[in-house]
Order: sequence, then structure tokens, then C-alpha cells
Amino acid sequence: MTIDAGWYNADLDTAADLSVASSVWPNQQQAAGEDRSRVRADLIPLPSGSGATTLQDLIDELSEVLGRSVMMQDSGFRLVAASAQGEDIDELQVRTLLTRTLAHREREWAEKSGVARTRHPLTVDFAEFGAHERFVIPIWADDEQLGTIWLITSGLPPLGEDDFRAIDATVAVAGTLLQARKRGAARTARETVFHALLSGDPSTRREALAVAVRSHGIRRGPETVVRAVTVGEDAPVILRAALGHALESSARQALTFIGERGTALLFIGRLSPQEGIDEVIRSEAERAGVLLKGVGAAALSEHDTDLLPVAARAVATAKVVDLVPELGSCALPDDVGPWLLLADVLADPERLQWYSPAAHALLHDPDPTRRQTVEVLLDAANHIREVCDTLHIHRTTLYYRLENMPEVVRNALGNGMQRSALHLALKLTRYWESAGHIR
Repeated sequence: MTIDAGWYNADLDTAADLSVASSVWPNQQQAAGEDRSRVRADLIPLPSGSGATTLQDLIDELSEVLGRSVMMQDSGFRLVAASAQGEDIDELQVRTLLTRTLAHREREWAEKSGVARTRHPLTVDFAEFGAHERFVIPIWADDEQLGTIWLITSGLPPLGEDDFRAIDATVAVAGTLLQARKRGAARTARETVFHALLSGDPSTRREALAVAVRSHGIRRGPETVVRAVTVGEDAPVILRAALGHALESSARQALTFIGERGTALLFIGRLSPQEGIDEVIRSEAERAGVLLKGVGAAALSEHDTDLLPVAARAVATAKVVDLVPELGSCALPDDVGPWLLLADVLADPERLQWYSPAAHALLHDPDPTRRQTVEVLLDAANHIREVCDTLHIHRTTLYYRLENMPEVVRNALGNGMQRSALHLALKLTRYWESAGHIR
């Protein structure tokens, strides 16, 4: 769900003659021209296509991951959000959906069972009321229980490790959402400004950056960087959201979440020792159960008025890091400049023979040592001793290999422009192989 797509009314306001479906899943579309100052307090910007995630989004996502119905209630046992209902539904679930609250007798039983006090998940048996057993997960923040998540467990497969990881992620994000809902304001002024840095409107982005510099501690210059943290494409929104929150909490000065582009979570912050930030990102991604593919960072210049191009450089750098493992897990654009150049080349392997016939010949040569030898030679700028040390061969062996190269390769090595094209084309070939364009 994106900001432009609409806002979800998570209060489930009472209306006459509503069906179960219309009560639980009201129209999410924002009316054209609706005043955005009326945005609900249960909305918060999270990694979901640079838009807003709601409690309903989280419950729907968790239900899909767990393969069962999910409900969320606030601390007063009032219904906050509910997923689509499956075959596990019972009369207690139906009454809760219709009345939007837990009935008095069942509520007393839940309170007696410790639901309102527990800080840990617990199982509550509702057999006395002709209903299924429930697994109840509390949501706490600042020593206050804000709500609970309810799952029916009777007759369903036991929850696994991945299920519990998804539940933990949902609880972490839901806590923030419920706090914002209780405060009556979804975003602080600072959050609003930072999430406008990647707006689709250029003037909005420029104004947001100006305000961030003027009022929120952002400085134009290399001491401020945008980091792109790319994760696996199949990472659920709740796990990406949990990772974003965890990174903000662990490295607040260096990582403030500002949005998402594709599979990259984007953060802005101060330049910090790279090794320390990398370790924080790696450990938090592992804890969140999210596949970390690469991290790219790009610094602001003193003249930048728009953050989007800086973010684009960070994302492009992270993509290169993912495809070229020897670069390490994180890099700056200055570290991978030639690779960024190659990444912009049209991904059409057939054009390789246009760029360098010599590279094309080496790509299809049945003897892979020829390609390796030429690439190492060019990387070492023709320093013979360095080439021999890298390849672990004698100088005579190197000369023999070069003498027996295909004619098109020997000609390229003897011509300055062709030699440069050959070097870049060999790197381009490796990049295409890593990206799956050449197999």
C-alpha cells in the first residue's frame, strides 16, 4: 500500500447494518482531494514501496505467512485489525468480528488467564465457551501493554521457527504503530520531513532536504551519507519493517530510515566508521531473518539540493556489491566507479563483439586460462612479476601463453584503445555473468 493508494481506518468505526466483511475490511481508498492533514494516527512509514504500513497491513501479512486467521485487539480487548477468516473460525471469532470486542464473560476469562498482565505469549483454553484454544501474544512499549495478537491453534499445525520470527517482527512494528495511534499523531515533524526526502515530486524533495538541513541536523557535505541496504526479494514486509526499526535503534546517528526503492531499504545519517556500521547491519539482518545482499553508501555534496540522485547512487553501488562478491559487503561509489559504469551498459551479451572482438573471443575460448591470464595482465598494468605471482606461473610460461593467444587478442593487446576496451569488456563480461545475463 502506498501513500497515494489511500489510508486504512484501523479503528473499525461503528456503522449500522455492516456485514462481517465490511466491518473488518472497509474501503481503503482515499477520496480524491481528501485533506491529508486528516491522516490517521495508526499509519507509519515503513518499508513497503516507500509508502505507509498500517496495523491491517501487518495482520494481513502475518496471516499469509502463518497460513491461519489472525486478530489484533487493543488493551481494552477491542478489535483493531483482523485478517481474512479461514476454516479455523469459531463462534467466539464471529462474535468478536461482529461486535468488535471480546464478550464480557470471555473477557473475564482472558483476564483471569493473565492476558492483560503477561509479557510473554501464552495459551488460553476457551473450551468452556465452546470455542478453540487461542495463542495470545502481548504487545508492550514503555512498560504498558498496548494490545494483543490472537491466533487459533486448535486443529492446526504447530508454529515453526519462521512463524515465530514473523510474529516477533509483527510485534516490534505493531508496538510503534499502536503508540502512534495512541498519541493521536502518526508522524513527528522530523519523520514527515525525512520521508519526504524521496517523494515523487522534485519540489517536495528539495524542500524536504532544505528543511532537514535547516532544522533536523542534516549537513550538506561528505559527513552525511545515504545507505542502501539491499535484501532478498522474498523478504516479507513485516521482516523488512522489523529490520528497518532495528537498524534505526542500533545506529540512530548513522541510520534513519527514509524509504525503500526496490529491494533496498534506504537510510540517511552521519558518516561513521564503516566497519562498525557494516557489522550492525549484518547482525541485525541475521537476527531479523532477512537475507542481506549488499550495502551501498553515497555521500551528499555541498551543492546537493535533491537527495534522490544520492540515493540512486547508493542503490546502484549496493547492486554492484551484490553481483561482485570480491568487493566486500559494502562500498562507496568511489570504490566501484568502473563497475557502476559497466552496470549502465545495455545488458545485451551479443553486443560484446561490438565493444571488443578480443573479449568476445576470450569469452568463447575453450581454454579458460587464456581469459584469466589476459585479465590479470591488464589488472596489473603489464607488471610481469605481479602477473606471475598472481597466477603462480613462471615468466616463461606467461610469455608462452601470450604468444599463443588468438590473433584478435594479440592485436588488441598491442593497441592502446583496443586494450582499454578489452579490459573493460572483460569486466563487463564478469558483471553480466554475475547478473545471469551470460550463463
